Amino acid sequence: MLSIILRTSLISLLIISSTFALAKTRGTPLGGMGTGYVGYDATTGNFYTSGKTPPPAADGWNGADYNRKPSSGGFYFFANGQAVSKATTTDEDAKCPMYTASFSAVKGVAFTLTAFGPYLPGDNPDNFKLATSPLAFFEIAATNGNAAAVDVAAAMEFANGGLLGGANSGSVDGTQAISFAGTNDNAYLAVDCDGTSPAYSAGAIGTFTTAGTLANSDGNLVAAKCSVPADGTVRFKFTLSWWRKYETTNTGRYSNWDGKENYWYHNNFANSKDAAAFGRSKFDAVRNGITSFVSRTMASNFPDWYKDRLLNNTYPMIHNSQATKDGRLAFWEGLYGIIGTIDQGQHAALFYTFNWPEVQWKELNYWRSTTRKDFPGQIHHDFNIGISNFHSNAEKEAARFVCPLVGSNNINDYWWFKVNGVQNTNTWADLNMMFIFKAYELMLATGNKDSMTAYFPAIKQTAERIIAQCGSGSKLPLNCHSTYDESTDGGNTFNTSPEYNGGVVLPAYLAVSEIAKYIGQTDVAATYRGYYETGRAEYQKKYGNDIATNNYAKGRDCSEGDVAGYSWANYFCFEPVMDSAFITAANKKLWAYYENRTESGVDNLRAKLGKWGFYTCDHWGGTEIATGNPDRALVIHGWDHEYYFKDSPGMIFWQTLRKESGANKDSYASYMTGPTVWRSYFQMCGYLLDNANNRLWIRPRIPSSMNGKITNALLLNPKCLGTLNYEESAAGQCVRVSYDAPGATVSEIVLKNNTGSDTPPIKINGETVTTVTAENNGIEKNLRIKLASPITIGPDGITISVNGMECKTGTCSRVVKLSSVFPLSINNFRIAAGMPIRYSADGTGMVVMELLTLNGARIGTIMQKNVSAGEHTFRWDGKTLNGKRVGSAFVIVRLTSPAGSMTKTVFTGR
Repeated sequence: MLSIILRTSLISLLIISSTFALAKTRGTPLGGMGTGYVGYDATTGNFYTSGKTPPPAADGWNGADYNRKPSSGGFYFFANGQAVSKATTTDEDAKCPMYTASFSAVKGVAFTLTAFGPYLPGDNPDNFKLATSPLAFFEIAATNGNAAAVDVAAAMEFANGGLLGGANSGSVDGTQAISFAGTNDNAYLAVDCDGTSPAYSAGAIGTFTTAGTLANSDGNLVAAKCSVPADGTVRFKFTLSWWRKYETTNTGRYSNWDGKENYWYHNNFANSKDAAAFGRSKFDAVRNGITSFVSRTMASNFPDWYKDRLLNNTYPMIHNSQATKDGRLAFWEGLYGIIGTIDQGQHAALFYTFNWPEVQWKELNYWRSTTRKDFPGQIHHDFNIGISNFHSNAEKEAARFVCPLVGSNNINDYWWFKVNGVQNTNTWADLNMMFIFKAYELMLATGNKDSMTAYFPAIKQTAERIIAQCGSGSKLPLNCHSTYDESTDGGNTFNTSPEYNGGVVLPAYLAVSEIAKYIGQTDVAATYRGYYETGRAEYQKKYGNDIATNNYAKGRDCSEGDVAGYSWANYFCFEPVMDSAFITAANKKLWAYYENRTESGVDNLRAKLGKWGFYTCDHWGGTEIATGNPDRALVIHGWDHEYYFKDSPGMIFWQTLRKESGANKDSYASYMTGPTVWRSYFQMCGYLLDNANNRLWIRPRIPSSMNGKITNALLLNPKCLGTLNYEESAAGQCVRVSYDAPGATVSEIVLKNNTGSDTPPIKINGETVTTVTAENNGIEKNLRIKLASPITIGPDGITISVNGMECKTGTCSRVVKLSSVFPLSINNFRIAAGMPIRYSADGTGMVVMELLTLNGARIGTIMQKNVSAGEHTFRWDGKTLNGKRVGSAFVIVRLTSPAGSMTKTVFTGR
């Protein structure tokens, strides 16, 4: 057994099978939530910008954002007397919220770009402030491959032209920045450098192409220059910020706006220079955090394309988010310029809740505060005022998001949705269920009892609204409308979706019961537990008979919604809400319908995904995982991946929900639902952490290609990130969970039971556990462990052995302790010339250490020798054994011995 030990401040290990670059996306959008954004496309060397003003949505319809380009912009490099203007490359990679590119070397100096948005995962005020800041960061790393020191410079140009607000061209603000001045709108561009005694300049191009310095006069560039030693690396850090003011002259239906429609970041910054100062102070921390998050997401043994999709499907947090000055936070739907409490928002909420729960607390408050007065507890779908001519101008779009933080009756939900000629959605039930799910998810992530207690009256009121929608003698809202409803007569009458509403309400009842129990309202908890039991029996009776031949989950677009309740229940680690035979038969019917589906005029891949592809992956795909068919779930996700990531990479950040063809495929819809892919990841890891009740679930459903193992899977937790390593045999398991800091206190652990016994022996950290209960819920069989006293899981982690299975292989066998003489931040690993690398081997034999690109191409061998068992150290000289210098880049280190091999991602350079 081998291990690599790099000296850093973390105890963990990233193991990565292989990763790949995603090119031709036109660049990752970079910016905070609800701020607008900037993107950079290395293939053209230019930027693009969002023209978003609050509260309307992004103006990306018909590709407008990609056309909002500065008249001139890009990166300029200078090395050893030679310059490159507006550098371009096809060696690029999008991993939202990060973008990287490697440019051609200039006189032996390699230049690489790492661009990123202002995101650091974790539940603290500074991280939320960052996540809502109008910032984009660009780092150019210059690595000198020469035998002697070289003068190197890098410059960034952004000819604003009013794109981000403020003046068309920049004015010098000292030697490190330019300002695009303006009272109501302004922007700012600054440069920093970690080299020795850097010389800064700003303004016009000046003598940059001959001497590496700007003219220090008005212009659109900032630059830094310094000497880079042989084999050394210097980082040039560019921070771009913007600040806009939006006060409409049209009060719409509401008066006394008082600037409330401005951005949330107005609470933190008086102008773009203030925002830039904050960003510059956080530059290194954000870079380290994001590169770590991306590396850790890509580090597991899940399929590469799937991990890539996990990251790049988070684009709605940038594209679709809206955050106003008075605290309203919501998301733009996508194709339609509507912003509100849309059900899709909760489908995507998991990623935000377990990284920045404050985002979801604010959205929960918005949903609560805008409930209808005439139907207490009824959640709106969105806020439209019947404006025709969509997207005609900012004033009209603004009117869609003016609903204040008070209940209202006079907002027209869904301008086209009418019941008996009346325009409203008070008959929609799934919106109410999503409100409950949002609250429950926040309870799990944060364990904030005070907030849950404060919100519970609203939660209970919405739950009571659902009961009222069920009708006499029923606990299922079968006659209500939902997201899945379609017009039967062109817009005045809509059918209902009883299978969807009736299924999803079951986990909603359980969520209300769990919340009530948590805050001490045991009578309410018992009541809703009873509603669940009654409703479950009612649902089974209505749809369970003749499941093989009836219309349930059969032969129609959107039939994947029929099984959505089962998927939601599994994600929340509730008991199965449908009988095993019933849900198994439903899945078979869905597969028979979708697998070979084609449709005239529609791409076959898109036809397979049905009318609303995100829901197909989430509802049906999630149910396949829950019932032990992760391979089929990956096939479903694979249809979506191939449709966008392989066939249309330029549309990855603009994915539509709907089934489109031809020119409509590239509709720039940017649907908010993208991050829902993370729920499938939680389900395949079988992971859920309940920070309220100190419970941890690890019940993996592993795709067959992973050979019964999960290695180094990232675990989301707003307290700190974690890592899962897992291995199973035919009748046993080895589980290893760790967190980067003491991040989870647990008194109850739930595992899946694959042993065939109700009383298998279980050990935690070598100690036998005696209080174990077997739960046999049909397909889902669990082992619930009650600990004698709570344990806190931190970097040392816990190891659980089930049914005598010893953790002998993979990273389950030991915890590898990592430390570094160049401490950065959690999980950012780096090697460089002169840095000692420690490794260990369990036996005697030849050990080989190689470097690979992220695409898996071999760079070369950096160490090869016979070693004895134990720990060893060697000092790398920055070269391969054949003398090839290795520049600064993210690479894969592969360590191989006769016993096997292991890999991890690192950054080469200082």
